[in-house]
Amino acid sequence: MALRDSFNKIISYFDTDEVSEVEEPAVASVKRQQDAAQPASQQQKAQSHQYHQSASRPSQQQVQSGQNRRSGEENIHSLPTRRQSHNQQPAQEKTTIALKLPRKYEDAEEIVDLLIRNECVLIDFQYMLEAQARRCLDFIDGASKVLAGNLQKVGASMYLLTPINVIVDAEEMTLAANGQDVSFNYDMKRR
Repeated sequence: MALRDSFNKIISYFDTDEVSEVEEPAVASVKRQQDAAQPASQQQKAQSHQYHQSASRPSQQQVQSGQNRRSGEENIHSLPTRRQSHNQQPAQEKTTIALKLPRKYEDAEEIVDLLIRNECVLIDFQYMLEAQARRCLDFIDGASKVLAGNLQKVGASMYLLTPINVIVDAEEMTLAANGQDVSFNYDMKRR
């Protein structure tokens, strides 16, 4: 039964029976709007009459809602106040991302130094040979384990190295990489 419902939903999505190919004249639509506006104005008059009757004698609910509204206003802060309080927070909590394009194995030490300073590092190995890139990646991966960092592959030759206080949403990365060769590995030999 659920399978049939699924098919019916899919078919109804593409169904064009309700759509007419010929548009109605604009005059007819204006008349419909005027006809709809007349009963609406009559309803507004009736509602305003009821409002005036109930406004003359406030109920206990209205009094309580007014008190709740006043207490809620105390919790509202203006945007400049929020920005100012955010800017007053220590600079240690701000996260920076460094982009590194290592060309030799010795550049891996600089990358690890950035991780020690709690900076995120986006590493692109496009300028390294495969063997050097693999050694460099092994060194960075070992250092990230020791320093409680996280190393994630974000592209064919790109990796993101983050300290422990940064969380990366890996679900979005897999959606973005649908057209790319995600299974690229430096251990694999190119042909």
